[in-house]
Amino acid sequence: MIGILTFYWADDYGALLQCCALKAYLGRYRETVVIPYFPKPLRRRYRLLRTDPNARLLRRGYELAGRLIPWRFYRRWKRKRSMRLFRRRYLTRERRMLSSSREIAAFSGKIDTYVAGSDQVWNPEITEGLQEGYFCTFRRFLGKNCRYVSYAASIGAERLEDKYRKPLARGLACLDAVSLREPASAPYIETLYAKKPAVVLDPVFLIEKRGWEALIKRCRWKKRGYIAVYDTEYHAEMAGYLEELERNTGLAILVFSEKRGYRWTNDARYVYGCGPLEFLAAIRHAGRIVTNSFHATAFSILFEKPFVVFAHSSRNARIQDLLKTVCLEKRLVRTRADARACMEQVVDWPMVRQALGKEILRSKAFIEREIILDTADL
Repeated sequence: MIGILTFYWADDYGALLQCCALKAYLGRYRETVVIPYFPKPLRRRYRLLRTDPNARLLRRGYELAGRLIPWRFYRRWKRKRSMRLFRRRYLTRERRMLSSSREIAAFSGKIDTYVAGSDQVWNPEITEGLQEGYFCTFRRFLGKNCRYVSYAASIGAERLEDKYRKPLARGLACLDAVSLREPASAPYIETLYAKKPAVVLDPVFLIEKRGWEALIKRCRWKKRGYIAVYDTEYHAEMAGYLEELERNTGLAILVFSEKRGYRWTNDARYVYGCGPLEFLAAIRHAGRIVTNSFHATAFSILFEKPFVVFAHSSRNARIQDLLKTVCLEKRLVRTRADARACMEQVVDWPMVRQALGKEILRSKAFIEREIILDTADL
């Protein structure tokens, strides 16, 4: 049996869909489960009534009062409910949450291969420091006939701060094979792991386009022909471009991320409470897509949609690497003029499919070589 350690707990479209894809693909070969590892430092991040623990008491009270406003509370509750239903149907029905290496080791005696990743499981900015479970440090509690591998793990940047160098090296030493999602971080990881890590694609690419389309047939999404927006931060040039695009095309703008104190355009409509399948359907049926999210970019490529990606203020390595892989580097822009020129260009999708196909084969070869094997030979 294969056990996956990843961000199954996150109320995030990309996190849940990549976990779903990896479980589905590995499940074609061997029984696969998602291990309910949810480190305690991360649990407050997705609470329904979350407040900033570092803020002053008065500020926290103000934030809590704002979240208790009925319509705001309902929107957050609806989103969490949609995520929970998807998680229980496609990932795991386990209600218990594991928080330590010893608990992971005792979770199931049937697991003989542990897979850490995908997603930014090694990014300390996201995981509140490096969490030992994502490095399989629990191997000291198990027998020798088990295998420990990372698949498409990410540190979120080309390298981490020097203070993480030693703990990262200790964690990597617990793994039998390492694969990363971003080529840009491979040289840095190689200096710590002493072996050249493989570079593989995000798990969402392991599932064919028709596989995702079959999945979204189950949702009731009926809208067609709009501009889909999914953002991770505000970008002034992106807002200006959206106003221009809305005016010139006459298409409605539908925003699928939480409203964070800003509006992209005066007429933009926010779609609240969508689950991962509705998000997928929204990407599939959009006329155009404007984003600065990695997974929105990934699905735009998978569904072969007209799209443009605005650069993040600090984290662009993973999107840059993905676009470079499929020869679409110019789709990453910083100004509305660049976005305008980019959106008008017709994408050579046959060339993209060919480039993507080569990387998919390479990723699947890593899985067959390092994960899908007979542990009796270890």
